[in-house]
Amino acid sequence: MIKCIAIDDDPIFLRLLENYFEEFDNCELIGTFKNPIDGVMAVVKAKPHVLLIDLEMPYLDGFETLSTLENKPKIIVISAHLNRPDLPSNLGVDKYISKSVLKDPKVLERALVELMS
Repeated sequence: MIKCIAIDDDPIFLRLLENYFEEFDNCELIGTFKNPIDGVMAVVKAKPHVLLIDLEMPYLDGFETLSTLENKPKIIVISAHLNRPDLPSNLGVDKYISKSVLKDPKVLERALVELMS
């Protein structure tokens, strides 16, 4: 079972992710967080396989959030940007998905399975 945590300031998007994960057989969403600080603490404590994170968030953006993690899980950035922005290599981002392509939950499920294969 692939365990995941999601950090995004959009509660509607987090609810969408929760609905998607209900359809997945081999992936589990063990936590969702609007506040990046709470999300980081959950990642440290729960040690998920994958962190799903937005880049643009108030107070602490995705770049800053990722830079605070020492032992990072696999990281999928999910952003409203259509094109992948330049992501510093030291952040350890494994995959980038634009929110516009997540209309089908299978897109996310395939990305998670590929990442963990």
